[in-house]
Amino acid sequence: MVKKCVALFAAGSLAWAVEVPPSIPDGQITYDELSYQNPGQSELPPEFTGGMADPGAQPVAFVPPSDAASASSPHTVVDLMAYATDYQVRGMGVTNDLSQYGTSRLSVSFTPSNRNLFRKGVQQRFHGMAGVIWDASCPLGDVMQFELGYSIGREVLPNLLVEVGYNFRRGGLEGYMAKWHDDASHRGTQDVTFRVAYNDFQKGFFGHAEVGAGFYGLTGFYTDFEGGYRFTDVTSPRSVGVDLEVSLGVAPSFSYWGTGVEGVDATRVRVAFLPYSPNGRFGRDARTFIKPWVQASWTGNNARKITRNLGYTPVDHFQFTFGLDIGWKF
Repeated sequence: MVKKCVALFAAGSLAWAVEVPPSIPDGQITYDELSYQNPGQSELPPEFTGGMADPGAQPVAFVPPSDAASASSPHTVVDLMAYATDYQVRGMGVTNDLSQYGTSRLSVSFTPSNRNLFRKGVQQRFHGMAGVIWDASCPLGDVMQFELGYSIGREVLPNLLVEVGYNFRRGGLEGYMAKWHDDASHRGTQDVTFRVAYNDFQKGFFGHAEVGAGFYGLTGFYTDFEGGYRFTDVTSPRSVGVDLEVSLGVAPSFSYWGTGVEGVDATRVRVAFLPYSPNGRFGRDARTFIKPWVQASWTGNNARKITRNLGYTPVDHFQFTFGLDIGWKF
């Protein structure tokens, strides 16, 4: 009897402790109208209604991506190669007999804001260079280098730009060789170029392939191929960090430096240091950059063919060159 009383008491206590759900009501259930708007807001914002939230407002015009590209800002890059210990052309090092004390040059590249020419995403670029080969008593030093060029191009894939251009040059090794061909007085050279350039800032890969066809002063073809990788944060960026670029290039040519001169002009390995400031004052995405670099270059089989034509050796078999570039982007 006692056990039965205890069992009944326990069951009653459990039923009292647990909340019993309410019974299901009979009939049709109605719900209040829900609103997803903020209090006091009776309609969607203008950006979701095409600007027509206000009956008197004008519709917002949609700009297609192809037209939006033409509204981009102009882009200018100024690169001052403050000094390089040797004068080289696509890695082919000229002897000290022709360029005694190294070289300096100033290069400018300007891309106008309209980058949707012919409504095909085509952009144009104007570029020029002025340089000095130090020691005017040397054959290459008595004439100032000068270059003007114009290119049109299109980004066919992300980070991949294709350009076709024209170049006029005066002085330098090209002008010297042009004079040798027909005894002109340091006349200029002209050529057309086809260039493919790739630069992926996120993954670090970069490179280019260029083919030039000379039709005045020097006739024939020259090519230049280069590929490299950019290592980021090589040193700890506490006050100044450093990125590192390593690249390999080769420059074949075909009858450009003279009849029967066909083969490789030079092969080069280049290492560039890219210091940057964590506060963004210079380097990386800043407007100002500094680039010290070193380059080792070896002449190819064209060196002996040029020597055979000229009667002396105008290029070194090996050069180790130091240089410093300072640039501005705006």
